[in-house]
Amino acid sequence: MSEQDFMGRVIGAASQGAVGAVVAASLSAVTEPLVNNMLVKRTPLMEAIKQLDAQMIKKFLQTTLATNFIKFPFFEATDIIMQGVHLPPTAIAVFGSVCTITLPITNYRFRKSMNLPVTPGNLYQACGPTALRDIIYGIARNKVSIFLTSLSPAIASTMMGRVVSMFATVVAACVLSAPGNELRGYCLQPPDRKQSFADFFQPAKVIRSTLVGAIIMGISLAIGTMATPQAEKLIEVMKKYLQKNPLSYVVIILFVLQQVISTRRQSELVAKLGAKEQILAPVNCEKPQLEEDFPRLLGGQVHPTHRWRLSRHRRSQRKMRRTQVRNAKWMILRQQTLFRLAL
Repeated sequence: MSEQDFMGRVIGAASQGAVGAVVAASLSAVTEPLVNNMLVKRTPLMEAIKQLDAQMIKKFLQTTLATNFIKFPFFEATDIIMQGVHLPPTAIAVFGSVCTITLPITNYRFRKSMNLPVTPGNLYQACGPTALRDIIYGIARNKVSIFLTSLSPAIASTMMGRVVSMFATVVAACVLSAPGNELRGYCLQPPDRKQSFADFFQPAKVIRSTLVGAIIMGISLAIGTMATPQAEKLIEVMKKYLQKNPLSYVVIILFVLQQVISTRRQSELVAKLGAKEQILAPVNCEKPQLEEDFPRLLGGQVHPTHRWRLSRHRRSQRKMRRTQVRNAKWMILRQQTLFRLAL
């Protein structure tokens, strides 16, 4: 194989990994918070599902997209490079698993999914258990995949065969690598809520965390196996269309710019409206100290002079509120006028 063909395969694998990164990131935004909650906090499945909300998923999706665009192309390109090296499949799996360059990314995603603070010191937390888990997972997944493919090569070449094979392979690899994963979860516990070793490794908790986590990851990657080829076909169709119509690039760039500008303008408008609502909020005018203390000091009776002072104080408070409302209305009218002129 020539050097140019080899580089072309590496670049192609990296681009293929980028497509898979989008699909996997969408699935991971839902599955990772569930699995991490059950692994570290020992939360039951239904309670972990209740803790999910759309805002949390949307926020974590930004993290999964950014990190997957680093991890997936890197691993796909590494896999193509390792295919040119004459090593046993087990050694290749070990090499791919112990690449600690992505360990900070893994810990960063974990802490983001658990809403924990991220510092440079905890990016390499639980390095040993994570490496152990990844080595066992890589070897088990390689062996199980080869075994399932050898059972029926014809079925394994079909789409449904690949989906079923991926699900069974991932579930088996997750179960076999569970000791390293459970030890990693024990090391990643927050210090203020850390459980004892005996309490954390109760058999019921370990079995629940392992089986539910393995099934969730198996379903996620099986769906990714089914969706990634369709996404790649769509990307190829778009590439061909863009090659035939170069002006489409300009349209896409203008569309993206328009979306960015409109989003920024909308956020600024929402911020201004929030400030105006705060201005229009009712003034919390507590009773003046005179009204509370003087009746008590004078035996329940208020002197006419003091009553006149209280009345004047109330009138000044009402006048101040009317002035604030009038100024706020004028500011809203001014901002609306400026916004219409900007449009």
